[in-house]
Amino acid sequence: MNDDRWAFPPQPPAWPPAPSTTPPRRSSRSLAVVAMFVATGIVAAAIGVGGVLLVRHIQASPSTSGPPPTAPGTNAGAAQARALYQQAIAATRASNGFHYVAVSSGLDAQTIVGDAGQIGGRQAITFVSNFGTEQFTLLLVGNTVYFQGNIPAVEDQLGVSTATAASVEGKWVTVVNGNGPYTVLQPGITAASQATELPLTPASSARVTVAGGVTATRLSGVVPASSGLPPGTGSMDIAPSTDLPITYRSTVSGGGVVLTFTTTFSAWGTAPSVSAPTGAVGWSTLTTVVPPGGQYGGGGTPAATPTPTGTPGAI
Repeated sequence: MNDDRWAFPPQPPAWPPAPSTTPPRRSSRSLAVVAMFVATGIVAAAIGVGGVLLVRHIQASPSTSGPPPTAPGTNAGAAQARALYQQAIAATRASNGFHYVAVSSGLDAQTIVGDAGQIGGRQAITFVSNFGTEQFTLLLVGNTVYFQGNIPAVEDQLGVSTATAASVEGKWVTVVNGNGPYTVLQPGITAASQATELPLTPASSARVTVAGGVTATRLSGVVPASSGLPPGTGSMDIAPSTDLPITYRSTVSGGGVVLTFTTTFSAWGTAPSVSAPTGAVGWSTLTTVVPPGGQYGGGGTPAATPTPTGTPGAI
């Protein structure tokens, strides 16, 4: 494994310019990302945002000692699939760390690349919103989120005013509990948080061969409706020897629109080394305004004349 990706913090990326014109869209962080099916009024979410999780061995009980999965459609098969799913979620939550890549397709492509640990982690996120193409990095160190992003992301995720966004672009910003964007940016970064982002009610299980010729157990079933979202279908491929997820998929459809979400996992047991970047500025010192709709990271239309809420004389 190339150790370069564990070096934190990264150098500020060269952010691409925001598109001059962007069709009306509503996107938000995903995988924590939410997309609107405009034609049908159905709201769907990018389910399974990769979070991230070996300084210690995986604390999972091998499932290979039990009987092979029962044929799909039987009560015994559904019960065993549900038991295997619970083991996979427990193993994910207990892992020292892992790497993941979460991608959604069907409307605007959205990608999250992350490394999750027990108490911290990292996410690099890219998606399109009404603000433009948002690109930003999140580091979780202790209870503090460190944010670094381009102008569209600074405006949408942090609520920074249009007039001052350029001065914040590429800088590290600390976001702590009690700050407006904290409850949007902080979830999904640790291993335990990622474990909650893999919803599935399995109905069957089967042996499959996945990439690299690896034999896995595929759990298939329904992704329950939640938070006003319609139910969908999903599957999770797990390694029989460790109960750890290999790939998680979900699909939501309506009005001829189909959204698919896929998260792939690797580097299980490898805890990310994340440290606080130097020179970060506090979110409370910035000139900010609650984004349209009252939601940070909602992807709405920028306010024409934001009302400053930061400290006088701040950035």
